[in-house]
Amino acid sequence: MFSSIALIMLGIIFIYSASGPFSKFMTPPKPTWHFLMKQSLWAVGALTAMYIAYRFDYELLVKISPFMMIVAIALLIAVFPLSSAKVRRWISFSGFTIQPSEFFKIAVIIFMARVMAKRTGQQKIYKRFIPALGVILLGALLILVEPDLGTTALILAVTISLLYISGFPRRYLLLLLLAAIMMASALVFGFKYQKHRVDSYLVTLKDPFAADASYQTRQSLVSLGSGGLVGKGLAYGGQKHLFLPARHTDFILSAAAEEGGFLIVVVIFSLFGLIAWSGGKIATSAVDIEGSLLAWGMMFFLILQSTINIGVALGLFPITGITLPFLSYGGSSLVACSVAVGITASVWRRGKSPRRYFKRLKA
Repeated sequence: MFSSIALIMLGIIFIYSASGPFSKFMTPPKPTWHFLMKQSLWAVGALTAMYIAYRFDYELLVKISPFMMIVAIALLIAVFPLSSAKVRRWISFSGFTIQPSEFFKIAVIIFMARVMAKRTGQQKIYKRFIPALGVILLGALLILVEPDLGTTALILAVTISLLYISGFPRRYLLLLLLAAIMMASALVFGFKYQKHRVDSYLVTLKDPFAADASYQTRQSLVSLGSGGLVGKGLAYGGQKHLFLPARHTDFILSAAAEEGGFLIVVVIFSLFGLIAWSGGKIATSAVDIEGSLLAWGMMFFLILQSTINIGVALGLFPITGITLPFLSYGGSSLVACSVAVGITASVWRRGKSPRRYFKRLKA
């Protein structure tokens, strides 16, 4: 929890620094503190949600997870009639926007913890898992149509990781993985879905500064490299002046590296490392299977999403549009990641209660 709070504070600082020049060119123009104020308000809500999730009984969350999945899928469906944009990922209200796919990630993990915990040796695989996986694939398909291939891949990766952790037969996991790869290949090369991004990615891997390489990746690498060891200093970065795209969202790490240098990158990586270490420790010491799966799932979600975003910034992965947890601008992502940390901490808190302690001794 302390690591995530530190990342949120760093995020607010670098969002303010990176978004200031961009705000002036919005239609209509906004003050330099526009994104700072909005992210600060979201941070208050996110920290409140984190504390509520920390104090909440995760067993109750597991029990109501089918209802949570219904609500999450309903929100994903509501995106289409409520959005007139070509990219339909958000629902707007009173000047704020929410991204239902962010909350679908949390619902999937809680739902998977319920399904996996109730597995018994007498039940056949298809009786319990096929319907559950069908519901998850329905939500993933809705996100894919938005379109958002990166979030879809993340959800499927977290689902497969949880299946592996829970001891799901490896032959079925291999079939699921092969099916996912074949479906992605068919979408990209058969239906030309996001094919331009894949083509640009392949060119960028060979030479990031080639004429037809990804412009975003090129500018990201310039930002990362120009920071040096200690950076140019807060607010003194040059790439944020309309050169680096998505400077306060998808490429916040690049903007931070330019102004804070290699040292701030080490700090950010260390904080994510602490989240991964503590999440794994909580998962392995949980007193029941639901708690363990919840902790593993939330940690997979945070670390995989961080890895994808960092890989994009370094030019190792194609552009996905996935934010960096806690640091990137975006209220839905910030709240969802904070809830994930709160639920993980709840698993630890419940495991420390006297009732849980004696239950563990008895087991």
